[in-house]
Amino acid sequence: MSLSPLVQIARADGGNVIFQKASPPFIITLFSTEMPLRPGPADLSVLLETEGLSPILDARVFIELEHEGGTIVRAEATRSQARNKLLYCSMMNFPLAGTWKMRVHVTHGNKAAEVHSDLVVAAPQPLLLSYWKLIAAPAVIIILFILNQWLRRSPLIPQKAVARNS
Repeated sequence: MSLSPLVQIARADGGNVIFQKASPPFIITLFSTEMPLRPGPADLSVLLETEGLSPILDARVFIELEHEGGTIVRAEATRSQARNKLLYCSMMNFPLAGTWKMRVHVTHGNKAAEVHSDLVVAAPQPLLLSYWKLIAAPAVIIILFILNQWLRRSPLIPQKAVARNS
């Protein structure tokens, strides 16, 4: 069974499924907390399962990333770094945007598997776009305060109409 049509929308443990691949005797699923990935630190998590869909909790998982420009980043993903103890987690630092070749290598006892995938890291967001909510919040509060004061000062029924009816 393949999840490729669902990869863009599936979410787990606060992250997005980047890929799920079978590499006998394992099924390897990679998650990321951010989508799209951008240069800087990124939390990558791996769910390792047997072909019978039972989680494997005592394996060694290594993630290697190679940028199209030649930069290589390697790390071991461990369960001690993960909040969800079914996942192997690693904080990876993407120094550059662009296409990265990813290799996830798994060993469990005398069994080993490896999956490969391309990973696209988008260009960094402009600083103002990254913090637009924080920048807009004071302006929205000021506008709401002015609107509140204006509504308090303007009566719902004009004063002249009240005076004529009395």
